[in-house]
Amino acid sequence: MRQLLPSALEDQRRDVPVVDSLAAKGYPGYVNGTQRMGTVHDVYGWTKVHAHINVSADEGYALTDKRSPHALYELMLMSAGTTPRPGLHDHTPQFGTALGVVAASFAEHCRAYELSPVVSWSYDPKTLDRESIQGEKRFHAHFVGRTQKERAEVTARATRAGRLSILRSRRIVEEASVLGALVSADIVDRDALRVLQPVPALSTPTATATAQFLLPQGWESLTSPDFHADIVYIHRKLRMLYDEILRACVTGESGVWQRPAVREFDPEEIDVPLRATTRAALAHYLRALRPEVLDSAPLARSRATHLYPLADLAYAVTITEQEGRLYLHLRTNVFSDLGGAGISIIDGVIVKTKKGVGDMRVDEIAARSAFQADYLRRLHLHPLAARALFPRL
Repeated sequence: MRQLLPSALEDQRRDVPVVDSLAAKGYPGYVNGTQRMGTVHDVYGWTKVHAHINVSADEGYALTDKRSPHALYELMLMSAGTTPRPGLHDHTPQFGTALGVVAASFAEHCRAYELSPVVSWSYDPKTLDRESIQGEKRFHAHFVGRTQKERAEVTARATRAGRLSILRSRRIVEEASVLGALVSADIVDRDALRVLQPVPALSTPTATATAQFLLPQGWESLTSPDFHADIVYIHRKLRMLYDEILRACVTGESGVWQRPAVREFDPEEIDVPLRATTRAALAHYLRALRPEVLDSAPLARSRATHLYPLADLAYAVTITEQEGRLYLHLRTNVFSDLGGAGISIIDGVIVKTKKGVGDMRVDEIAARSAFQADYLRRLHLHPLAARALFPRL
């Protein structure tokens, strides 16, 4: 396997603390699978819906019980409009504000339960031939409360990514994530952001594995329409960069088990303002790619999934607390199949979640249900509840 990053960056990637894996129990008898929720009827058919809020005639969200849990204490918000919309940027500011109120109320609820809140979602609408970081293409956000026991386990078991096998470390902290931290620092204008404050790339382990942003006002920052505006802005910048790389450096189309090939290119012709070191790292990465890896070995697909690119721009967002402050982490993906909930960030450690490890007991299912029901009551009492429950007003 070729080294995709220059040696100095690869050393930093290998030094990132990780846990492989944190187990999560499943519902007894549940078999995990990917359903395409093309209609609102599908949302009801394949999840337990606690609430359904309409933002407009073609936009809404449902609060649901995720049937393949990432944790015991958990809830999911799923876009439930008539038209499937894969990204938060595809939704209106009213939807984004409602999401922020739901998240802020969830964080408050977690504190009452002595849990650490983690909110995450993924964007990867076009990968359909291999495992994707966004298995369900409707936008959906995971709300997870991590227990003190889970946090202690993560602290005790944390190791360096370089101690894992090459493929395992790539799944958890892939090279594109480090490259994404670098390019984000160059293309995202901090003066254009209204809520998020960029953390210098590579300045911490989490700012090496992700593009990291501080939310100085905490969870209430998410309730501002400016938060949605920041997400839209960052997505637009990433989209611009991705499209420019395709224009300048590759040839061919994506299809079923088919990806564009990297051609001879001049890094200076990538028409995006990048620092010289970032441009050099990007050129090194692109020249080491092998998207044709499956062309002559179709039987190796189960192993080669993590050597074979996703189909288009893909990234995962995780919002979590660390040392008393709140951060948003954006992790770009090219090879990994682990989305925003599949890879969590707990106390600065990158944590892979392994679902379906044993069955939840009857008392655990009851505790999960009570946690969700109590949350819905708390949401109704939030000072900004009307913005979540009646977003059109």
